[in-house]
Amino acid sequence: MKTFVLLFTLLTATAVQADATSYSSKHPAPAISTPYTVSASVQDPAFARFEWPLTDTAPPATVDNIIISIPDQRLYVYHDQQLVAWSSVSSGKPGHETPTGDFTVSEKDLNHHSNLYEDAPMPYFMRLTEGGVGMHAGLLPGYPASHGCVRLPPEMARQLYQRVDSGTPVQITDDPINASVTQNLTSTGSVVQN
Repeated sequence: MKTFVLLFTLLTATAVQADATSYSSKHPAPAISTPYTVSASVQDPAFARFEWPLTDTAPPATVDNIIISIPDQRLYVYHDQQLVAWSSVSSGKPGHETPTGDFTVSEKDLNHHSNLYEDAPMPYFMRLTEGGVGMHAGLLPGYPASHGCVRLPPEMARQLYQRVDSGTPVQITDDPINASVTQNLTSTGSVVQN
């Protein structure tokens, strides 16, 4: 029995590792040349990346709209129709896909724990569906690995949680975000069209 469990574990790990290459973003991250926060927790920094410009002169922007691209494994944050931040994400793995469509943040819970998955911690939880799907801090291995939620780097989850209100619209799409029309952050945190 031990041999079977070991063999199953090795085969599963190999299959999961093979999935990582098919979910890398085809689009470069928006460039920022001002002070910003970059997540570099215990996870591989190549996958747990985000940028949210922080300045001493301007208060942090509130969030008006969020767009999440499943194929890009990327989240984009907007204020006054301007891109103010972006983040890598890890969405639902095969069999537990993250639902697509238009949602709103219906609940916020700073120290949420899963009711479905062994009381798993989901810090900075922002609920999107009645079924329990939301955005929260979690591990980002570089490919879809959750049970349906959208995982964020811990510091990005904290920054987003502080700026999102209940009712904030969130669009989750199966479409890649076209880099030629995506707005990029500039050194002042303002937005320019490419």
